[in-house]
Amino acid sequence: MGKDAAPQGSRMSRYWSFAITVLASRSAMELALRLLPVLAKAGMTWPAAVLFRNAIRPLTAEPGRIRILAIEKAVFNNDVLQVLQDAPDVQVFGVGRAVVKAVAVAFLPRRLRSDDAYVNDDPEIDAAKDRLFRFWLKLWPKLGRIDAVLTSNWCYWAEREMARALEDMNTPFIVLHKEGIKPPARSAMLRDLFRRTRGTFSGRRVLVYHQAELEHQVEGGIAQPDQVRVVGMPRLDASHEWRRRAAAGEFAVRAVRPTVLFAAFLTDNFLPSYSGIQSDLAWTDLALQTCAVLRRLAAENPDIDVIVRPRLHEADGVRALFGDASWPPNLRVLAEGGITPLLEAAWVVVGHNTTVLFEALAMGKPVVVPHFAEALDPRYAGYLVEVGDGAENAASPDDLADRILAKCRQPADIKVELSPAVDASLAHWTGNSDGRAAARARSVILAEIGRPN
Repeated sequence: MGKDAAPQGSRMSRYWSFAITVLASRSAMELALRLLPVLAKAGMTWPAAVLFRNAIRPLTAEPGRIRILAIEKAVFNNDVLQVLQDAPDVQVFGVGRAVVKAVAVAFLPRRLRSDDAYVNDDPEIDAAKDRLFRFWLKLWPKLGRIDAVLTSNWCYWAEREMARALEDMNTPFIVLHKEGIKPPARSAMLRDLFRRTRGTFSGRRVLVYHQAELEHQVEGGIAQPDQVRVVGMPRLDASHEWRRRAAAGEFAVRAVRPTVLFAAFLTDNFLPSYSGIQSDLAWTDLALQTCAVLRRLAAENPDIDVIVRPRLHEADGVRALFGDASWPPNLRVLAEGGITPLLEAAWVVVGHNTTVLFEALAMGKPVVVPHFAEALDPRYAGYLVEVGDGAENAASPDDLADRILAKCRQPADIKVELSPAVDASLAHWTGNSDGRAAARARSVILAEIGRPN
């Protein structure tokens, strides 16, 4: 009896722990995140499949015979919906990226849980990857029919073996590549880094915004030429549509009060500093002087609203660039929520090395780029996203202030057609000067599933 008591007590303890975990979970997502690593590690595919299925949610309402699963991520969801929400007979579902990670952590050691650490020559690591691969082979058929999976980048560590397994089962794993703006020097640096640390794509297709990203991936050994398709930035279709409707007078084209939208940036924006790589390059003066201009402009012009839009995780760093002085009431930081309403309200958009500038151009909004301080240093030339003649380059802080103020005092009309300079800029950096990127992406995705567009 003494021999059996300890194992029985141990089993009871595990049962109670399991029950407490279930009862303490507030949602299907939370329950999946708590239990999937345990179930996956134990090889329990049926209960793991139940949890995974319960964490999937519909992103489009209408049922369809074609069922596509998107691994969700901010901004990427916008591209997915732009491409597929109106596709006939298609229903799109989403699953949180954390759910996929919850499966992967059961197999992959901590040192491998990084996008920049996936390539190695350790047999134990290869064995761990293979165990995860085989688990996906067993789990996937239990999730019900899914015709294709979409994700936003080829390199996410938790998805690499999932991509390999789906390809093995002839389910298309397709990357609808988010962003892709890489100045030439940064592209060269990343190609070398990724070749050594990330390896190659093992899924079906990579859909990219523009030709430069295709060349980046092929020359970097990320993907084969026949795996990559240029389709353009799908969510930019909505910006083109907004411009055409605004020019037709269907709604107000800007806020009532003059409004400046600043797409804020930090001092390392698109520079060589990356994943442990150190660099002495920094946009220090450019960032500080730009922030100083916007603070002064707001203080001296209380009738003008200045909205600072950082990336959510960079909000504190951007606030620090503005300093500790009291903020004028018409100068605000808005890091949360969608950027589209801010672009619609803007009279002028200011920024540096960001896709926001191209969204603004597609909407017909005037764009001013701070082009002074380090931006004039030849060492930084390869790290600049040159917007081109479709935007205005400000040659000094005073010039930046003057150009912004001019747009606020005499707002520009929104026109149906874009200038040739803006067309050229959008074609180069977004692959979408015509507002038809979603149709191109949809055609490729449905062809992979074997259904006509």
